[in-house]
Amino acid sequence: MTLADKERGPADAAFYTDLAARTSQLTRRSHHVIDHGGFGCRVAKGQILRIGLLERAQIVDLCLTNADDPTEHYASGTQVALEGLNITRLCPIWGTPPNSRRLATCIGDTVVHRDNPSHTRDHGAHGAHCNPHHWMLYAGRHPDTCYDNLRAGMAMVGLGQHAIHDNINLFENCVLEPYTGHYFLQDSDAERHDHVDFYADVPLLAVLSLCPYGSGEAMDEDWRVTDIPVYPILVEVFDPSAGAARASSRADAIGKPSVES
Repeated sequence: MTLADKERGPADAAFYTDLAARTSQLTRRSHHVIDHGGFGCRVAKGQILRIGLLERAQIVDLCLTNADDPTEHYASGTQVALEGLNITRLCPIWGTPPNSRRLATCIGDTVVHRDNPSHTRDHGAHGAHCNPHHWMLYAGRHPDTCYDNLRAGMAMVGLGQHAIHDNINLFENCVLEPYTGHYFLQDSDAERHDHVDFYADVPLLAVLSLCPYGSGEAMDEDWRVTDIPVYPILVEVFDPSAGAARASSRADAIGKPSVES
């Protein structure tokens, strides 16, 4: 029996499945993240973080950190070793040693994953974000990188850039080629209004970046010459402890005024 098997069981599955079914009826607060940018918010233990698409697919780099101890955060190597390359529904999100425990659980994913010859899937767990040094080295320019966006998001929750760590790549349709180890990326299967939900098993700081790679539809070589479109996302935090029914929302803009939908 693996560590992942010990962390998961029929009772856990029933608990998370029930939460997933009720999420949209729970009290919520919401934030629109518009265009390029980063964002950060606190997610209390027992709350649900939802990241949704407002227009079409958009890669989102997501860092998850223990709100009470920022030295404990998402561990990409452990995640890939125990759960595989992609995040799926009912998948635990693993943290760093010495606790090596479940920080969150993916309880919802509306993306319809389509089979393809390359065997790519959305929501890469391998942990990576572009940074200014890579862009200057390979493209000769410095756009809004995920590192810059994550640094801005960390500042929103009171942390500095040294708190940035390997991340989950939501809505990124990817695979590692088994023979060469080459990282392969293609268009996301996600569509407008798709979303991914995470249950906070511990108090979390959620920090994210709208990747300048957009939906993943542009090839790497296009970074030098093409303005790749970036699409807005909606971040919501649902609170089961506040009871169902009435929903209250607040919109915060990153770079542009927000418009509630």
